[in-house]
Amino acid sequence: MFRYLAALILVAALAASTNKSVDARVVHPIVGPDLEAAGPSPADDDDGRRLIGTTGHDELVALCQQMHYKTLCTTMTTLPGVTTPEQLLDASLRITAVKAAMAETKLDEAIKLGGAQGNPMMSSLETCKESYASLVDSINNSRDTLKNGGSNADLMTELSAAATYSTDCEDTFEERPELQSPIPGAQRHISRLVSNCLDLAATIKEQP
Repeated sequence: MFRYLAALILVAALAASTNKSVDARVVHPIVGPDLEAAGPSPADDDDGRRLIGTTGHDELVALCQQMHYKTLCTTMTTLPGVTTPEQLLDASLRITAVKAAMAETKLDEAIKLGGAQGNPMMSSLETCKESYASLVDSINNSRDTLKNGGSNADLMTELSAAATYSTDCEDTFEERPELQSPIPGAQRHISRLVSNCLDLAATIKEQP
């Protein structure tokens, strides 16, 4: 009799232990393949929108592969608000104008530090400064033409003029090899920006 009661107590204890184990497992549900296949949760909506949004970006990156300076163009595609070829061109023009204005300012500072006027270095610096000032005006005119729906012919004419201004400073110092430009890096960068702007404008013009 005693052994029978002991057996019943042992069975009851095992049952209680089993129930606790089951409860513990219920608290920690396992996500199986079926749930994963059901698709993203509402929290993933933002990721979904970003993936959809990258389609335009990928097209712009592909467009940049037609430019002479591909990496420089691709960098512009990451700027805020750039989702179309026209916006890419406008952003490139805006950055070019900013860089040219900065170069003009640095040249003006170099001229003031130089003191005496009339020597070859001062003359070269003044020529460069005037060229970059003209470049800024030409780029801003190009932006106005683009925004106001002007003709592609006008846009290309303005950008061609900008291309000339962008290389004037480099040409000036090449003609005087004994002189050293205070902004050689900026000269190269600006001329490359303008080159890409021309390429972009020509490519947009070809699109139907």
